[in-house]
Amino acid sequence: MKYRLVTLLLLLLFPALLLTAIGYSAHVPLSRIMAAILHPDMGTFGETYLHYALLPRFFVALLAGAALSLSGVVFQQILKNQLAEPSTLGLLSGAQLAIMLATLASPALTAWSRELSAIAGALTALALVLLLASGRGFSPVTMLLAGMIVSFFAGTASVVLALFNHEYLRSVFIWASGSLVQNDFSNATALGLRLAVCVPLLVLLVRPLAIAGLDDASGRSLGVPVRTLRLVALALASILAAFVVARVGVIAFVGLAAPHLARLAGARTFAARLFWSPLLGAALLLLADGSVMVMSRYIAEVPTGTATAFFGAFMLLVLLKNMRANALPSEARPSPSRRSDAPHFALVIAIVLLLAIAVFSLTEQLFIDSLPLGEMFSGRWPRVLAAICAGAMLALAGAIMQAVTGNPLASPEGLGVSSGAALGIVATLLLAGTFSPLVMLLGGIGGALATFLVMMAITRKSAHAPGPVLLAGAAIGTFAATLISLVLASGDPRAVYVLAWSMGPTYRATAITAIAAMVVLLLSLAILPLFARWLQILPLGDQAARELGLAPRRSRTVLMSMAAILTATATLIVGPLSFVGLIAPHIAAMTTPPRPMIRAFCAAAIGATLMAAADWLGRSVHFPYEIPAGVLAALVGGPYFLWLLYRRQP
Repeated sequence: MKYRLVTLLLLLLFPALLLTAIGYSAHVPLSRIMAAILHPDMGTFGETYLHYALLPRFFVALLAGAALSLSGVVFQQILKNQLAEPSTLGLLSGAQLAIMLATLASPALTAWSRELSAIAGALTALALVLLLASGRGFSPVTMLLAGMIVSFFAGTASVVLALFNHEYLRSVFIWASGSLVQNDFSNATALGLRLAVCVPLLVLLVRPLAIAGLDDASGRSLGVPVRTLRLVALALASILAAFVVARVGVIAFVGLAAPHLARLAGARTFAARLFWSPLLGAALLLLADGSVMVMSRYIAEVPTGTATAFFGAFMLLVLLKNMRANALPSEARPSPSRRSDAPHFALVIAIVLLLAIAVFSLTEQLFIDSLPLGEMFSGRWPRVLAAICAGAMLALAGAIMQAVTGNPLASPEGLGVSSGAALGIVATLLLAGTFSPLVMLLGGIGGALATFLVMMAITRKSAHAPGPVLLAGAAIGTFAATLISLVLASGDPRAVYVLAWSMGPTYRATAITAIAAMVVLLLSLAILPLFARWLQILPLGDQAARELGLAPRRSRTVLMSMAAILTATATLIVGPLSFVGLIAPHIAAMTTPPRPMIRAFCAAAIGATLMAAADWLGRSVHFPYEIPAGVLAALVGGPYFLWLLYRRQP
C-alpha cells in the first residue's frame, strides 16, 4: 500500500516541480533558480521577483492544497459521502460572499477580519446545508444538491455585488476566484501557523472520528458522543477551508480529488487517508499552479482556482460515471402540495399576469419623465419581447427535460444543458469568427445536445438516478464555465463580448433577435402537442413505455433535440445564468392537474412572466444602472430551489 502511495505522490510531485521550474525560467535562467531562492541578487528584478513572489506562491500552493485536502477527508468521513468536500457543499462560495460583504462594509479590512468573515460565511453555508438535509437523515443527494445551489446562489450574489460595486470589488473578485499570486511571505506564514494548530487537533480526533464513521448506535455503545464530535469536526474542517479562502480565494475540488486518489492508491483507513491526502493535495495544487504559470506564457494568466475547477469537474464526472445505482440513494420524488381542479385556471391567470407585466414594462415612466411614449416603446419592445420568449423557451425546455428524465428537479440549468449551449455558442464565435445569430444558434444547439448525451452516458451505471444526474449536470456546468473563463483570459478581443453576453443582458436585443425568438417559440408551441402522448408515457419508465408501444430512445432523442433548440435560443438571448427552467415547471405542477400539455403551456406562460419581471426589475432597481435579467433570475431562482429541497422533507 505504502509503495503505491509513494509512487503516486512522486508521479504528481515530479511534473509539478518541473512545470514550476519552467514557470520560474520565464524570469530567471534555470541555472540561477536555486541561487535566486537561497541568495537572490536584489539588483536583478527577476531574482527579486522569484524570491519574494514566486517562492511564497510555491509554499502557499503546498499549504493550501494540504489544508483543503484535510478538510475534504473530514467531510467525507463524517458525512459518509465520498463526494463531500468544502466546494461541493458550498462552503467556499459562502466564505467568498461573506468576504465581499465585509469588504463593502469596511474597505480597510484586515487579514484577521477577512478570516473571521470567511469563517462566518463558511459556517453559515454549512448550517444551511445541514438544515436542509436534516429532515432526510443527512442524505448524500440532498446535501450535495443543497451545496450545489448554495454555491450557485453565493456565486450569483457575488456577481451582483461586483456589478454594483465594480470599482471597489474588481480586485477582490479576481482574487476570490482562486489566485495564488503573492507579494510576500505573509500568507504562507499565516497558513503554516493555522495548519500547525489545526493538524494536531485533527490528530487527536483520529480515533473518535474513525468510530464516528460507523453508525450512531455503535458510537454511543463505545461511549463516544457522536453528534457533538461530528459538529466539532465539521466546524474545524470548515474553519480550515475558510482560512484558505480568506488567503487565496476559492480553490475548488482539491478536497475531493486528493482523498479519492489516496483511497484508490490503497489508503483504506481514515488515519491513512488523513496522512496521505494532504501530501497528495499539496502536490495536486502545485501541479495546477505550475500548469497555470506555464500557460501564462501564451495566454493571460488565469487564477489557479480556474484550473482546479476544470480538472476537478472532470474528475467528478469520472467518479459519477463509475458510481453504482445505489451509491447515492435516490430521494422520493416530491408531490405537489396542491393542484387546481380547473385545468385552464392557472394558465389564464399566468397569461393575464404576463400581459399586465409586459404592458407596464413597456409603458412605465417611473424614472424617465421627458421621453415621449412612442420613442420609449420603440426602444423597449425588442428587449421585452426577447425576455418573454427566452423565459417561455427555458420553461418549455425544463418541462420537457423533467418528463424525459423522470426527474422533477431537472432543468436546462441544473443538467448543465444551458452551460453546454453557452460553450457551443462561444466555441462557434471563436472558431467561425462570426457574430451571425444563426451560426451561433447552431453552435448552441450542438453544445446543448452534446451536453445531454454526455450526461446520460455518465449516469448510465447509476440508472439515471436524480441525484447523480443533477451532480453530473453541475459538474458539466462547472467544466463549461471553466472553459469560458479560459476564453475570457485569452486576451482575444471577442472575449469582451462573451463576458457581457454571459451575464444575460436583454438590452442588446434587436428587433430581428426578438422576432426570431418569437418565431422559434410559436413553432415549438405548435409542435409540442404532437408529442403529448410521449410526454405522458416517458415518466413511467422505459419498460412501461415499450409495453405501450413507444421507443424510449428515439422519443427521448426527438424531445431532447427540441429542448436543445429551445435552450440554445434562450441562452443566446439571456446567457447561461437563470433558474427559470426549473421554477416555472414546478409552479405549473403545483397549480395544474397532471396533464402534460396544460402544464407545459402554463409553464411557458409562467416562465415568460418571470423573465419579463426580471427584465423590468433589472433596469429599475438600481436605475440608471442595470442588473442583467439572467443574473437577477438566477438570484431569485437559487433560494427557490433550496425551498423546493426543504419542502421535500417528511
